[in-house]
Amino acid sequence: MEDNIVLLLKQLNLFLEQYRREQMKNLDISPSQSLVLDYLLSRKGCTVYATELHEKFGISKAAISATLKSLRQKGYVKMVVNPKDDRKKQIILMSKAYKIEQYIDASLMEQQAYLCREIPKQHLEILESGLNTMIRNMKREPIRRNET
Repeated sequence: MEDNIVLLLKQLNLFLEQYRREQMKNLDISPSQSLVLDYLLSRKGCTVYATELHEKFGISKAAISATLKSLRQKGYVKMVVNPKDDRKKQIILMSKAYKIEQYIDASLMEQQAYLCREIPKQHLEILESGLNTMIRNMKREPIRRNET
Protein backbone atom coordinates (compact mmCIF):
# COMPACT_ATOMS: atom_id res chain seq x y z
CA MET A 1 0.00 0.00 0.00
CA GLU A 2 2.83 2.47 0.82
CA ASP A 3 4.25 2.22 -2.71
CA ASN A 4 0.83 3.09 -4.11
CA ILE A 5 0.51 6.10 -1.79
CA VAL A 6 3.96 7.39 -2.77
CA LEU A 7 3.13 7.00 -6.47
CA LEU A 8 -0.23 8.72 -6.01
CA LEU A 9 1.38 11.60 -4.13
CA LYS A 10 4.00 11.99 -6.86
CA GLN A 11 1.31 12.02 -9.57
CA LEU A 12 -0.76 14.52 -7.60
CA ASN A 13 2.28 16.75 -7.12
CA LEU A 14 2.97 16.72 -10.86
CA PHE A 15 -0.66 17.61 -11.66
CA LEU A 16 -0.64 20.41 -9.08
CA GLU A 17 2.62 21.83 -10.48
CA GLN A 18 1.25 21.75 -14.02
CA TYR A 19 -2.04 23.39 -12.98
CA ARG A 20 -0.23 26.06 -10.96
CA ARG A 21 2.25 26.73 -13.77
CA GLU A 22 -0.66 27.43 -16.11
CA GLN A 23 -2.31 29.75 -13.53
CA MET A 24 0.90 31.75 -13.01
CA LYS A 25 1.94 31.93 -16.67
CA ASN A 26 0.61 35.48 -17.10
CA LEU A 27 2.60 36.69 -14.10
CA ASP A 28 5.81 35.04 -15.30
CA ILE A 29 6.37 33.32 -11.97
CA SER A 30 6.79 29.64 -11.18
CA PRO A 31 4.52 27.59 -8.92
CA SER A 32 7.20 27.64 -6.23
CA GLN A 33 7.59 31.40 -6.50
CA SER A 34 3.83 31.89 -6.21
CA LEU A 35 3.66 29.72 -3.08
CA VAL A 36 6.55 31.62 -1.48
CA LEU A 37 4.88 34.94 -2.34
CA ASP A 38 1.58 33.69 -0.91
CA TYR A 39 3.32 32.71 2.32
CA LEU A 40 5.16 36.04 2.55
CA LEU A 41 1.92 37.95 1.91
CA SER A 42 0.24 35.95 4.69
CA ARG A 43 3.00 37.10 7.07
CA LYS A 44 2.61 40.84 6.37
CA GLY A 45 4.06 42.89 9.20
CA CYS A 46 6.27 40.01 10.38
CA THR A 47 9.99 39.72 9.94
CA VAL A 48 10.72 36.78 7.65
CA TYR A 49 14.09 35.27 6.80
CA ALA A 50 14.99 32.54 4.30
CA THR A 51 15.49 30.08 7.18
CA GLU A 52 11.77 30.33 8.00
CA LEU A 53 10.90 29.51 4.39
CA HIS A 54 13.28 26.54 4.44
CA GLU A 55 11.59 25.20 7.57
CA LYS A 56 8.04 25.93 6.34
CA PHE A 57 8.38 24.37 2.90
CA GLY A 58 10.92 21.67 3.76
CA ILE A 59 13.02 22.33 0.69
CA SER A 60 16.74 22.97 0.50
CA LYS A 61 18.28 26.30 1.39
CA ALA A 62 19.71 26.43 -2.13
CA ALA A 63 16.23 26.08 -3.65
CA ILE A 64 14.86 28.80 -1.35
CA SER A 65 17.79 31.02 -2.27
CA ALA A 66 17.20 30.49 -6.00
CA THR A 67 13.47 31.20 -5.61
CA LEU A 68 14.14 34.41 -3.66
CA LYS A 69 16.80 35.51 -6.15
CA SER A 70 14.33 35.11 -9.01
CA LEU A 71 11.58 36.96 -7.10
CA ARG A 72 14.06 39.75 -6.34
CA GLN A 73 15.10 40.02 -9.99
CA LYS A 74 11.43 40.23 -11.01
CA GLY A 75 10.80 43.03 -8.49
CA TYR A 76 8.54 41.17 -6.03
CA VAL A 77 10.88 41.20 -3.02
CA LYS A 78 14.05 42.82 -1.79
CA MET A 79 16.55 41.56 0.73
CA VAL A 80 17.74 43.69 3.63
CA VAL A 81 20.73 42.72 5.78
CA ASN A 82 19.97 42.32 9.47
CA PRO A 83 22.12 44.88 11.32
CA LYS A 84 22.64 42.43 14.22
CA ASP A 85 23.63 39.46 12.01
CA ASP A 86 24.85 40.21 8.50
CA ARG A 87 24.44 36.54 7.55
CA LYS A 88 20.66 36.99 7.79
CA LYS A 89 18.70 38.88 5.17
CA GLN A 90 15.16 39.98 5.88
CA ILE A 91 12.72 39.46 3.02
CA ILE A 92 10.72 42.60 2.23
CA LEU A 93 7.74 42.54 -0.12
CA MET A 94 7.67 45.18 -2.85
CA SER A 95 4.56 46.93 -4.17
CA LYS A 96 4.55 44.60 -7.19
CA ALA A 97 3.86 41.66 -4.83
CA TYR A 98 0.93 43.45 -3.20
CA LYS A 99 -0.56 44.16 -6.63
CA ILE A 100 -0.90 40.44 -7.38
CA GLU A 101 -1.95 39.34 -3.89
CA GLN A 102 -5.65 38.93 -4.74
CA TYR A 103 -4.83 37.03 -7.92
CA ILE A 104 -2.57 34.60 -6.04
CA ASP A 105 -5.17 34.07 -3.30
CA ALA A 106 -7.97 33.52 -5.80
CA SER A 107 -5.90 31.14 -7.91
CA LEU A 108 -4.95 29.05 -4.86
CA MET A 109 -8.58 28.88 -3.77
CA GLU A 110 -9.60 27.89 -7.30
CA GLN A 111 -6.96 25.18 -7.39
CA GLN A 112 -8.03 23.81 -4.02
CA ALA A 113 -11.71 23.82 -5.02
CA TYR A 114 -10.87 22.03 -8.26
CA LEU A 115 -8.70 19.51 -6.43
CA CYS A 116 -11.22 18.76 -3.66
CA ARG A 117 -14.48 18.74 -5.59
CA GLU A 118 -16.69 15.71 -4.94
CA ILE A 119 -14.81 14.84 -1.74
CA PRO A 120 -17.00 15.04 1.38
CA LYS A 121 -15.85 17.48 4.07
CA GLN A 122 -15.26 14.73 6.65
CA HIS A 123 -12.99 12.91 4.18
CA LEU A 124 -11.05 16.10 3.54
CA GLU A 125 -10.52 16.58 7.29
CA ILE A 126 -9.16 13.02 7.58
CA LEU A 127 -7.00 13.52 4.49
CA GLU A 128 -5.57 16.79 5.82
CA SER A 129 -4.74 15.14 9.14
CA GLY A 130 -3.10 12.20 7.39
CA LEU A 131 -1.04 14.44 5.10
CA ASN A 132 0.13 16.53 8.07
CA THR A 133 1.17 13.32 9.85
CA MET A 134 3.08 12.18 6.75
CA ILE A 135 4.90 15.53 6.60
CA ARG A 136 5.83 15.29 10.29
CA ASN A 137 7.03 11.72 9.75
CA MET A 138 9.24 12.78 6.84
CA LYS A 139 10.68 15.71 8.77
CA ARG A 140 11.71 13.33 11.55
CA GLU A 141 13.17 10.68 9.26
CA PRO A 142 16.70 11.33 8.04
CA ILE A 143 17.23 10.71 4.34
CA ARG A 144 18.76 7.28 3.97
CA ARG A 145 21.38 6.70 1.34
CA ASN A 146 22.03 3.28 -0.11
CA GLU A 147 25.42 2.16 1.05
CA THR A 148 26.86 -0.30 -1.44
